[in-house]
Amino acid sequence: MKNLLYILVIGLMLLCTSCGNKQKPSQRANVWKTEATISLSSDKVSVPFKRTMSGLAEVQVSLNGVPFNMYWDTGASITSISSLELAKLAKENKIRQEDLLGSVTSTYADGSSAEQPVFMIKEIFIQGNDGRYLILKNVETIISENSEAPLLIGQNIISNLPKHSFNESSMVTEFEK
Repeated sequence: MKNLLYILVIGLMLLCTSCGNKQKPSQRANVWKTEATISLSSDKVSVPFKRTMSGLAEVQVSLNGVPFNMYWDTGASITSISSLELAKLAKENKIRQEDLLGSVTSTYADGSSAEQPVFMIKEIFIQGNDGRYLILKNVETIISENSEAPLLIGQNIISNLPKHSFNESSMVTEFEK
């Protein structure tokens, strides 16, 4: 009984001392220079997706008017495309040298890192159902030198999206203003 009382007293003391300093976490600096603007064509937009074998949601998009498939990836800090898609955009005159913003050092899940160019994608158009759509403007996008790298919609977009939810039974992502 004394041991139980002793444990309760120590636990209460630890709880009181850890709560008393009221420290707040430091503000995180925005490492990206611009924030994308996001607009919906109506109050509610339902965007169809398909689940991949690995569980990612794949959506059809157009980058500066050129169609591609991209994945919603909550683990990616920034939107990214491969050098192959960059070459296709350049070939179709949909991206220019002036769209190069600089470079960043990216760190991968395996701990390795690489310097990667950052380009401004002027528009990502995501077609929804019933003629409705979602438009993302001025999206900073890193370019992977790996031509087989997947196209990812990262946190620089996801964290700024309006209220949204995945409806697995209908295979749509529902966005609301």
